[in-house]
Amino acid sequence: MQLYPEAGNRLAEFLSGAGALPHPVLPYAYVPQSDPGMALALTDEIAAGRVDAVAFTSASQVWRLFEIANEANDEVRLYAALARTAVAAVGPVVAEELRRRGVAVAIMPRETFFMKPLVSAIATFLSR
Repeated sequence: MQLYPEAGNRLAEFLSGAGALPHPVLPYAYVPQSDPGMALALTDEIAAGRVDAVAFTSASQVWRLFEIANEANDEVRLYAALARTAVAAVGPVVAEELRRRGVAVAIMPRETFFMKPLVSAIATFLSR
C-alpha cells in the first residue's frame, strides 16, 4: 500500500485488523531521505527470489539505488538480483536510465506513464 511521508498508520492498522498483511511503501520520499539499509535489504529480497517484480517510478530512484550499491561495494549483487526478476519502469525516461546501466526492462506502460498504468502493466505481466 502506498503511503506519503507524513501519513499516519490508520489504513495499515485497519487492514491488519481485517486480516490483511499490508506492506506500506513510501514512493514519494525524496531521494536524499532514502535509507541505505532499506535499499540493501531490497537487494537481499530480490537476490533471494522473494520479489516477483521491482518497479521504478523515477530516474532518481534508479540513480540512488545504484549509488547505495556502489557505496556498499554491492553493485555486482544488485545487477545479479535485477537480472533474475522482472524490472518495471513507469515510462521511457526511467526505462532509458535502467537500460543505460545495463538493466533489462521487462514491463512498461504502452501509452500513458504514471502509477495506475504501471500497476496495470505489472499485473498483466505477472498474470501470464
